[in-house]
Amino acid sequence: MGSTNPSSPRLSVSNSIAVDITPPELIEVPPDVLSRIQDGEEKPTETTTMFRRCWIWLKIFIKKCHGLHEQRPKRLPWHEYVWSFLGAFLGIATVSLLHFRLLQKHELLFLIGSFGASAVLIFGAPRSPLAQPRSLIGGHVISAICGCVVRVAVDRFEHSIACALAVAIAIVVMQFTETTHPPGGASALLAVTTQPVLPGAHFLFIIMPVLTGSLAMLIIALIINNLAPKRTYPTFWW
Repeated sequence: MGSTNPSSPRLSVSNSIAVDITPPELIEVPPDVLSRIQDGEEKPTETTTMFRRCWIWLKIFIKKCHGLHEQRPKRLPWHEYVWSFLGAFLGIATVSLLHFRLLQKHELLFLIGSFGASAVLIFGAPRSPLAQPRSLIGGHVISAICGCVVRVAVDRFEHSIACALAVAIAIVVMQFTETTHPPGGASALLAVTTQPVLPGAHFLFIIMPVLTGSLAMLIIALIINNLAPKRTYPTFWW
């Protein structure tokens, strides 16, 4: 076997198994940053009273709420605004035209609010991991499936609980499948709240508008983002 890099964030468990202990991106704060937040605070010990432990935790919690005081990203060059506008306009226009001119007369959906949020990511931040095709398509479809299943299983008993469960389950499943796409949460919620035209038509929502609309948005993103001289989309497919 080859030599192991001592600085690699992997923990050797046996001669043939390695467990990745790298914290998830976009969620956990690096340990060195946490240590700065907790710097100067008393560390709880076995003899520390419960009241004292709660007081220490509360002070650290308040410090976290103050933020990390990192510098915000710089404003984009003007030409990026042009491409973002053009992509979002054409993407939503395509989906809207299909919806209003072709499908609405047949009482079918093709336009949902979560596509507006997707446009922000795929045209406004096309290099974000959350904007890549795996997340765009997978996040919407998986969330729609979660929402439809919850609607069938729970909605008859309590509508508010069904709404909450749909979004919460969708988030966890997207994280587990590495398809996190924030607008997917809206798709899960819409799957519960949208009234189907026909009884038993709940699961049609997964195919139309979610899958078909996501594919339409993806096609426009591939065209517009790659026409821009300084953009390349996607950074990865799968």
